[in-house]
Amino acid sequence: MPDPAETAQDVASDHTAVSHQTTPAPASRGIAPAAWEQFRGELGEDALPRDAQEVSAINAIFNELMQPGIQADMVFDMVVESAASLTGASGAALALTQGGRFVCRSAHGSTAPPVGTVVEPSSGLSGLCVRTGHMLRCDDAESDPRVDSSVARESGIRSISVVPLIKDGKLVGILELLSARAQAFGRKETETLQRMAKLAVLTMTRMGELRGKSIERKARGRRWWVLGLLMLAFAVGFAIARWLGPLLLGR
Repeated sequence: MPDPAETAQDVASDHTAVSHQTTPAPASRGIAPAAWEQFRGELGEDALPRDAQEVSAINAIFNELMQPGIQADMVFDMVVESAASLTGASGAALALTQGGRFVCRSAHGSTAPPVGTVVEPSSGLSGLCVRTGHMLRCDDAESDPRVDSSVARESGIRSISVVPLIKDGKLVGILELLSARAQAFGRKETETLQRMAKLAVLTMTRMGELRGKSIERKARGRRWWVLGLLMLAFAVGFAIARWLGPLLLGR
């Protein structure tokens, strides 16, 4: 018979191994700790990614976010491509507010709309998401009354999952998954999409912070420039006064 102590030790070892497999490595290790903690806080512990591939994708996006010369479109492309590849979607797209409209900023895959496409708020699941600000899912575009089935058929779309991008309490965009298969997106895919949406919002926040720092640096530079001019004017005035003073006083 097996030794009960050894059996218990084996079970404990197995449990530890499973825990290591299901718990992601911390993305804050060496990269973007503050941003990662913000991300964790917004999601909550129960909604953190457990898939190693998704953790790797998030780490890559955070790495790019912390670059001093960050390019928003590059990060948005990474978010959209990751959303598609991690969920098995045939297409993914990100639309952001621009001049009072929602315009496609980044797209990936065969069923995604072209960059520059304007989201029509009065029709389709994407438009309904814009109007309501709610996460929506369509399991079969052929039978869902919220979707224009003829347009979906032309685009080869059967499944849609779309989430709003909320920043500072305002709707600033949408992120959607598209698939040529019916019933393509379940709970797992929806949770991944929500995390990618958080990353898109975090990118916008990061860009705002960098713009603010840039403006602050420029303002600081202008202040030093003005101070320098004042000091120069004082020095010149002092020199002139010392030169003209004796002449005016007849000395």
